[in-house]
Amino acid sequence: MTMNKLHVRRGDRVEVISGNYKGARGQVIRSLPRKRQVVVEGINVRKRHQRPSPQNPEGGIVSFEAPIHVSNVMLICPHCDAPSRVGHQRDADGTVERLCRRCGTPVPTA
Repeated sequence: MTMNKLHVRRGDRVEVISGNYKGARGQVIRSLPRKRQVVVEGINVRKRHQRPSPQNPEGGIVSFEAPIHVSNVMLICPHCDAPSRVGHQRDADGTVERLCRRCGTPVPTA
């Protein structure tokens, strides 16, 4: 697959629509377009044992958010506060804006 664009961006509020965290909402921290994955705040939290290092002299168990596939999240429209699909519309000056397919209002970029 050569197209690397995602329907969500960093800073967007999303809702998980499938998997163990179904129904949970959070903000996109990071997007990985080549892998078609996003990292969502508070979703898919994993624990990793780490040895002591100069950055972390005590070591121990570290919690972090692991990426999930972008098809498992849906953008939350700020206007209608519901998960909705994303449409695109090109303005007269050539800029592309995202639209909420549920209510039709533009979704601002974060």
